[in-house]
Amino acid sequence: MIYQLIINFVEIIAVISGVKYIMKYREDSSSRYFVYFLYFTLFVELVFGWLPTIIENLETLRFLESSIFFNNQWTYNIYDIISFSFYLFFITLQIKSSKFRGIGRLSIFIFIAFSVGNLLITDVFFKTVSSFNYILGSILIFLFTSYYFFQLLLSDNILAFYKLIPFYVVSGSLLFYLIVTPIFIYGAYYNKISPQFVNIHALILTLANIFMYTCYTIGFIVCSKKNKSY
Repeated sequence: MIYQLIINFVEIIAVISGVKYIMKYREDSSSRYFVYFLYFTLFVELVFGWLPTIIENLETLRFLESSIFFNNQWTYNIYDIISFSFYLFFITLQIKSSKFRGIGRLSIFIFIAFSVGNLLITDVFFKTVSSFNYILGSILIFLFTSYYFFQLLLSDNILAFYKLIPFYVVSGSLLFYLIVTPIFIYGAYYNKISPQFVNIHALILTLANIFMYTCYTIGFIVCSKKNKSY
C-alpha cells in the first residue's frame, strides 16, 4: 500500500507539471498528447489500482470479491497494450524520416494485433502480466528510441537537448521498461514461490516509477523555463 501511495504521488506531480507546461505551450501537440496519457494512467492507477483494496476493506463491497474487479490484473494487461502503443506513437511523432514514421505506425498495429492475440489464446489475461507483450513492446521501444537518439545526435538540437520534452519522455520510459521488463518476466514464475522476490519486485517497480515520473516532471519544469512561451 505504501509503495502504491508513493507511485500515485509522483504520478500526480508529473500530471500537475505537465498541465502547467501545456497551458503555457499550447502549440506543442505531442506534449499535449503525452499529458493526456498521463491523465489516463493516473485514472487507471487511482481507480483500478486501489479497487481490490477498497473491496477488501469495505463491508458493503465484499460481495465483489468473487468478481473480476477484485483481481485487477486484466486491467493492467489491457493498460500495458495501450501504454506500449502510446509510447511507440509518441516516439514516432519525433522521427523526421517519413520512411521510419511509416515503419513505426506499422509496428504499432503489429504490436496491438500480436498482443491482443496473445491474451486471447493464453490464460494470462486474468492471472499475471503477459511476458510476451512486455518483451515485444520493450524491444520495439528500444529500437525506435535508439533511432530517435541517433537522429538527435546528428541534428542541431543536440546542443539544446535539455530543452526538449521528448528527450525526457523517451529517456524516462526507455530506462523504466529496461528495468521492469526482466522483473515482470521472472515474476510470472517466482511471485508464487518466493516472498522475498515479491518484496524485491515491489521495491524495484516503485523505484523505477519514481525515476520515470521524476524524469517527466523535471522535463516539464526545465522546458517551461528554457523555452519561449506561446
